[in-house]
Amino acid sequence: MGEYNEHYEVELSLPPSLTDLSECDVEGISLTRDGKLEENDLFLCASSFFFIKAMQEASPFSSLEHTTSFTQDLWFNKSHIRSWLDAFSAHRHIGDAELCQFEAKYQKKFGFKFLTTTFKGHSHKILEEVKARCENNLMVELDITSQEEFIFIEGGLTKLWERLSQEKIQEETKEIGEIVQDSMEEEVVPSNSSDEVVSTGHKASMINYDLNKTPEENERF
Repeated sequence: MGEYNEHYEVELSLPPSLTDLSECDVEGISLTRDGKLEENDLFLCASSFFFIKAMQEASPFSSLEHTTSFTQDLWFNKSHIRSWLDAFSAHRHIGDAELCQFEAKYQKKFGFKFLTTTFKGHSHKILEEVKARCENNLMVELDITSQEEFIFIEGGLTKLWERLSQEKIQEETKEIGEIVQDSMEEEVVPSNSSDEVVSTGHKASMINYDLNKTPEENERF
């Protein structure tokens, strides 16, 4: 495929449902009653309406490995370019003025934001990377950026699974605690039991005891 010399203009717009999601409180990971993942949880992994709906329909997943395997196939083999662009658009610009200048150049040429998994503290490395990638053609850069985005998705899924697992452990621990508490309450002797009656009667008769005598001596009278 030949090199592309012209720049590419691509309109990027999020579906209304994603706009709504961005305003939601996405702290805390949860499952719906039927075990399917929530939209706001998946939005933390990738802001693609197609991705979110597909993941919801496929959930629940049996393990993190199952989730990642399904997601990899979904992202690289079943997602259309619009879905990729929606996910790319959620990332913010990073770096100093010079880096922002090249990021703007990159976006003008390709129509989407520059995306890298390089640690943001290494701004000089990111600058070198964006300069080099500006020389790519559109198809090459789409491929690179989709792979970079998938690394972010994997990280998001790992965090999601960890929080879901922790919540499940806490929920199960709470249920066990409630069962133990119920069992203890069942073992409590009722207030009108014979033991308590005997005990109460014993305490009531203490006033008739001569504390200077032995129990045996008191029983004689």
